Amino acid sequence: MSKADWIYLKTTNRILKEGSWDTKEIVRPKWSDKTPAHTAKIFAVNNVYDLEEEFPIVTLRFTNWKASIDEILWIWQKKSNNVNDLNSHIWDQWADKNGSIGKAYGYQLGRKAKYPNGEFDQVDRIIWYLKNQPAFRSMVTELFVHEDLHEMGLYPCVHGAQFDVTDGKLNLFLNQRSNDTLAAGSWNVVQYATLVYMLAQVCKLKPGKLSHMIVNSHIYDRHIPFIVDITLSRAKLILNRASALNFEAIKKMMTKEEFSNFANFVERLKNSNVNFDKPLKEAQELEFKVENENNFNFDFENYSKAITDTKEFKCAEFIVDTMLNNPSFEKALGFSSPKLILDKNVNNFYNFISPKTRDESGNIIDNANSSFNLENYNYSSEGVKLQAKVPVAE
Repeated sequence: MSKADWIYLKTTNRILKEGSWDTKEIVRPKWSDKTPAHTAKIFAVNNVYDLEEEFPIVTLRFTNWKASIDEILWIWQKKSNNVNDLNSHIWDQWADKNGSIGKAYGYQLGRKAKYPNGEFDQVDRIIWYLKNQPAFRSMVTELFVHEDLHEMGLYPCVHGAQFDVTDGKLNLFLNQRSNDTLAAGSWNVVQYATLVYMLAQVCKLKPGKLSHMIVNSHIYDRHIPFIVDITLSRAKLILNRASALNFEAIKKMMTKEEFSNFANFVERLKNSNVNFDKPLKEAQELEFKVENENNFNFDFENYSKAITDTKEFKCAEFIVDTMLNNPSFEKALGFSSPKLILDKNVNNFYNFISPKTRDESGNIIDNANSSFNLENYNYSSEGVKLQAKVPVAE
């Protein structure tokens, strides 16, 4: 597992437990059967990813990272607002007959403005500052331009970016007004982490931290059982592994203090008297109904409140919090955490998380910092029922 996985579960667990529901409000999104798509949300989530430590991609479920990176290249490199320049169809429903999404995203980044030393668009100006004035405190881009909102197919979700250079490392503070956590919780993190890697490469910097601020982090009602499935499946896997450990071998992996903490963690799990099978079965039966029944009516709000009050969910919360704060426990429990990095010489950014890199002569060699291959990753073997596709509210 990646640290991004634990951050993802921490966020989704918070939404399930603390989320405020909009079931009494009139909402814009609808499901394909025209039923209103309500959400549970929390305010102002800020997740921080250390890009030197790993590339932050969620491995708990499939992330279409190629389409994600294609979109960031469409916006920041092509500076396009036309879906005909995009290799996926994620924007088609908001495009006009000519393929334009209006004055959104790439259009805003490509608009030029006057500066003391010439005209620049937003992207080129950021690159100029990073190369010439990296200590500048106003390296900001903004896509939420009020005078143009009426000409946008959809208001920008990720809209503000502020860059910082500290000790030769490029950091990014990303501002997002709204995030569909199940469908896009990994998507935006992947693409803006990629952007940091690319700009760092161009400007001869090292990737630093990505701080991702989400004002409205939400889960749609019909996504709730999928989140419960992912959370409890992972907790069940860890409980099973903790119950069958060889402590003598693990002692050699950790410091004395780490081993003491780990032993306490395992002992607490063994004494939890928790069986995840029943709530997991219920969640998976709900998933099946969501996927296969039209006009499916169910009280997801009360289901969410009920499941988070169970000892099974509280045990899962404890597991997530512990694993997030104790990375050394991963190896002891038999997980192979992905360490995905950018090949500093790569030109094709679809291949930037390859387990291969190049030496100083340009020869392709094994990447010692990468032990993970997304193409061959077996999600189901990691204990989670793979859901490549979930219903999408429109």
